[in-house]
Amino acid sequence: MRKPLLFALFGVFCMTAFGANAAPPAEETTFDGLERRESKVFEHVWVRKYFDVRSYHKIVFKAPHIEYRPVMNETGKSDPAAAGFPLTQRQKDSLYQIVSTAFQTELAKSKFFQMATEPGPDVLLIRGDLLDVVSFIPPNASGKGDLLSVPEVGEATLVMELYDSLSDAIVVRALERVKATHEAGAPPTTAAEAVQRTATQWATILRERLDAAASIPLNE
Repeated sequence: MRKPLLFALFGVFCMTAFGANAAPPAEETTFDGLERRESKVFEHVWVRKYFDVRSYHKIVFKAPHIEYRPVMNETGKSDPAAAGFPLTQRQKDSLYQIVSTAFQTELAKSKFFQMATEPGPDVLLIRGDLLDVVSFIPPNASGKGDLLSVPEVGEATLVMELYDSLSDAIVVRALERVKATHEAGAPPTTAAEAVQRTATQWATILRERLDAAASIPLNE
């Protein structure tokens, strides 16, 4: 993979839980029948009535969906970069493969669920989506110094959804807005190392949220 591609990917993909900004208003009951719950772990979480997490012991990984914020220059803005930079289709395809591989690898480390390949009465389907992804890395960035000197790397909304594998009904939805910044003075790294490292970090967030779902209070 060429350096320009890796740098652009890194700009979008380096999203770890280094702070969160305002999330959209949260409905008490969603259009698909989930009820909002208060949680110390999730920024926002909704759960289906009568859902009992103790009934499930395995998970099947569903391919993620990645959605990017449209890059539109707003009238009156002095800095077009504030809206983020677009990715090419090739960069999006590469990012999709990196995300999918990292998610599957990290989910296999779950403390409460085993990986499965087929639906079953004790199997959940899990999907981790990246929505409203924004990259603040210029597409022409080249060299380690140019990339790692950017203070704000990118941001996105992480959405974790769990489905009952037999009915395909959604039972849990959790989301949070996360962004990443590059720490001043951090040791230099190659683009390939940076992409893989941040991919693992991002997948770890998803796995931690999955394991946290195992502690969701039971419905009455």
